Order: sequence, then structure tokens, then C-alpha cells
Amino acid sequence: MEQMVALDDDRLQKRRELSARVTQLADQAFDPQRGRCDWDSVVKKLDMPLMECLGRFDASLSSVPVRSLPKFVDWLPDDFTLLKEFVQQFPGTLTADDQRLVSAFMNVNQADCAMAYNMCIRPRMTTELFELMASYREKGMPWRDIYQQIPVFASVQTLRCAYSRFKAKVSSGPKPATSRARWTDAETARVHMERVKALVDEYGQDWTQVGQAIAACQSKMREMKLADSTEEATVNKSYWTSDDEAQLLHLVTPYDPHAIDWTTIAGDLGRAVNACRHKYRQLRKQRKPKLAAEHADAVSHAVKKQYTQHQSMDWAQVSESVGLSERECLEANQFGDGKARWIYDPDTFSWDMANRMTKFIKTNYPRPLPVNYTAVSNYMWIEPDDCFKMASLLRGEMTWTKDVLAKAVELRGQGMMYKDIARQLSPNLTAEKVSYAYRRHTKPIQHVPLSAEVKQQIRALVDRHAEQLPYLELPSLIQGALPNADKAQL
Repeated sequence: MEQMVALDDDRLQKRRELSARVTQLADQAFDPQRGRCDWDSVVKKLDMPLMECLGRFDASLSSVPVRSLPKFVDWLPDDFTLLKEFVQQFPGTLTADDQRLVSAFMNVNQADCAMAYNMCIRPRMTTELFELMASYREKGMPWRDIYQQIPVFASVQTLRCAYSRFKAKVSSGPKPATSRARWTDAETARVHMERVKALVDEYGQDWTQVGQAIAACQSKMREMKLADSTEEATVNKSYWTSDDEAQLLHLVTPYDPHAIDWTTIAGDLGRAVNACRHKYRQLRKQRKPKLAAEHADAVSHAVKKQYTQHQSMDWAQVSESVGLSERECLEANQFGDGKARWIYDPDTFSWDMANRMTKFIKTNYPRPLPVNYTAVSNYMWIEPDDCFKMASLLRGEMTWTKDVLAKAVELRGQGMMYKDIARQLSPNLTAEKVSYAYRRHTKPIQHVPLSAEVKQQIRALVDRHAEQLPYLELPSLIQGALPNADKAQL
């Protein structure tokens, strides 16, 4: 036991020396102009990973002053871009230890790094950002240059929309309190009496002129009501068909969700602004009801008749014979005899049909409208389950069968990188998913329980060093103290 304690003390001393060495090299690599250390040079000199160097860095031994950037406008564009790239290496939300590594890398205190990180994941317009952008606009700077100076939002258009909304909010000020109560009869009579008194003051006792003025006023009111009713009559108030809904979604798609020009869209559709906005909200929340049973029977009968005669489908003829649109016919058809199977094979699969299906979905079911895979199956004349699986594959959701895994192992054996394997298997498959599946297939994880003796030794090491070492250094210390134990068990 004494020998084991001596070994632990020796390892702890070596760790302290390495921490002091890392801190010394970081101080030597400090760049006063950028305000942070050149960690690439430190990594090259020590031949250690960057995260391990940052974990060994001891701020209490460093002579470099830590920067304080409490406001976002204090951050330079290069610093913010570097922060965004660095935090992408951490999966999920940053822990306390992750924030310490980010603070050491940026040479900024943890609270200010946390503020900038929150701005990365939830961009928002603040008063300081608005004033800075307003000063840039006064100087005549274009929006693209402003976006490069303030790389917070996702795009230039999003930046402009956030600026416009905040400007309108500031310029409008607090809304005045208004009363929505109905006018009483006494208030209406008082208004008419004041109007009559004003006419008497103008025409005197000439009641003929007073009566003509009142009649002219009433005639003008009738003309205004007639104009309003005529204008309302030109607005299309008919039932929304599936084509109207598709056209509405097509017109809304190019706009940012927070900056939709409803006036232009309503003019193109010939409908009221509130009607277009309300219908768009409905399409986002719920699916369109199914067609009536008699329509479904009529469509299925027409499809069966045409398929029996020609062994192929012409949905334009079906639409003409039934009196519905092609999309409604595709959604209502229940006849499916003779539909082909669509089985994915990485060696023989062709993406021509997949691209055709993708084009059909984007044209008829743009977001946020949910996809009707019955219509997709009828259009492709392929089984619905196969269409759904292929759509999942196009989204990057791969089903790792034996044939797919064998193909991935074969391509990896040829020296191909994971990202190239992902592109060959599916257009939207990521390299991380291929790497994970490959490692799970070639090196399956075996869970072996720890023995009682190993557990007792681990508890003793944790009790001895938990208060002296950071949490991230305990696993490596335990592995070094138990060289004979299986690493898979640890």
C-alpha cells in the first residue's frame, strides 16, 4: 500500500510539472495584439492534443492578464468567429469544465464567454447591437459588410429583419391605451347635436341650408359604405382548394418566417390579408381533411380501369374523368395492384427515381405541409412503406443492414474517407454516422463487470485525489494506477 501511495505521489508531481510547463509555454506564446495565446505553437512544442493542453493550463500560475469583455460589442469579429468554431467541438450544452477550457482558449473570463456563447446559440437584437448597427448605416456601410462585422445572425436577411423589427419597436414607443367599448345612445345623440350646433353657427336660422348639409353628409357616408362593400366584393372569399393552398405555400416559401410580405401575397392570390395569414397558420398546425368516401371510390375505380387497360398511369386523364385535381386524385386513390418494390442496394441502386420523388415532394408538399406518402406511393407506383424508407434515406437516416455495413467496410478497406463513403451511400448521410456504425461493426463494445477488488482500489484513489485534481484528470490517473486492469472494464 505504501508503494502504491508513493507511485501516486510521483504521478501527481509529474502532472504538476507538466501543468507548469504548459502554462509557461502559453505565456511565451501570448500575442498582445490579439489578446490571447497562440495555442497552435504550444501544441506543436509539447506534441499534445489541444484539449489536453487547455486542461493542463493553470491560470493561477500564468502572468497573462485575463480579458474582460462584458458587452457583446466589445468582442471583435475575429474573436467571435473563433469562439463559434471552437465551441462546435463540444457536443450539447457546455459544462463547467467545458467553459473553463473555452475561457483558457479565448483568454476571457468565464462569465463573458458564457454571454457570448448564449449569443451564438440564441441570437437576439440588443440595444447595444442596434446602436452599433445604426452607426454603421449612418456611415453608408452595406448590409453584407455589417454582417461581417457582427457575425451573430444566420444570414444577412435575418440580420436586416431583426434590425427593422427592433427599429420599429423603438420608434413606435409604448402603444396608447384604447377603449373598445361600444358607443351608447347618449354619446351618439350628443355627437349629432354638436354637429347640428356647428351647422347652425355656420348657416344661422336658415334651416333649409342646415337640412341640405345634413343630407349631403348622410349621402357621403352612404357613398363611403358602398365603396367599402364594392372593394370587399372584389376579394375572393371562396373555399380554399388544394391548388390554392399549394400556391399560398409556394408564395410564402421565399420569405423569412418573421418577415412575410402578406400584402403582396394577398394581391397575388386575390384574397384578404387576414384570410391568407389565417390559412397559413392552419396549414402549419393541422393536415387537410381526407376526401369524402364517394370521391375515393370514384378515383380508385378510374385508376383501376386505366391500369387494367394500359398497365401505366396517366393522372391527368384520371383528374379529367373524375373532376378533381391531380393531387386530390393521388391522395384519394386506394387501388394499388401491381405496385413495385423499392429495395435499397448500395451496389445497384440508382438515384434517378429518388430524385424524381424528391422533386414531387418539394413541389406538392413544401414545408410546413406534412407529406402524404399515399400520394407519393401512387405517383411513383411503388409500395408506401418503400417510399417512406427511401424518404428517410434521403434525409440521412440509414438502416444499417448487413449489406450496407459490408459495403462500408469494403470502401473503408480501399482507403476511402468517411465523408466520401457517406456521399456514396446516401446524399445527406453524415460522416459521423458512418464512422459510428463502422466502429460499432468492426469493434463491438463488450460490457464486462468490474471486480470487487478493482472497485475498492478505484474508491481509494477517488477519495485520495478528488479534492486535489480536476474531474477530467481522474480517469487517466486511475488508468495509470491500475496498469494490469482491463481498460474496457475501467
